[in-house]
Amino acid sequence: MKERDKLIEGAKRCLQERGYAHTTARDIARTSGANLASIGYHFGSKDALLVEAMLEATAEWADKLRQALAEDVPESVWRRAIELLDLHRPVFVANIEVFAQAERRPQLRQALADAQETARQELSHWLAEATLPRATRQAIGALCLTLLTGLILQHLIDPDRAPTAETLTEALRAVRSGAAG
Repeated sequence: MKERDKLIEGAKRCLQERGYAHTTARDIARTSGANLASIGYHFGSKDALLVEAMLEATAEWADKLRQALAEDVPESVWRRAIELLDLHRPVFVANIEVFAQAERRPQLRQALADAQETARQELSHWLAEATLPRATRQAIGALCLTLLTGLILQHLIDPDRAPTAETLTEALRAVRSGAAG
């Protein structure tokens, strides 16, 4: 494994075990078995490495969610999202920590904004009929990302009272039928 890849894997483990705020460059070097100086060489900073690791970990979650979307059953998509959220909880806690840092770090903010745009686009491709106008497909992607983000926050704070897959599906069906009527 290349040094850069070792650093990303080590950073992902540190994010899961220690979170964003409590991970040091030394933690990453120790966990990855890489040289401490290689963080600066490959990424420029510990923060840039942690953001890259967080984006990769989130992309892995999204790949698993994409598999659920292929089933084309609305309840299964939300159910799978919740299951994956439970399995990857430390990644999402780290995400929230990173979001808070973006306010004062323009490069981080831009990386997160780009990742959100990619997510909106992917969700629009997965969930919207290809025959719909482009603007409508983009709106569907934006709505789904908004729902996922809200679901993540609510589930992290209070999983017992957060919306269930059934609740979300029922609500979306009601909105759809109301829009059609």
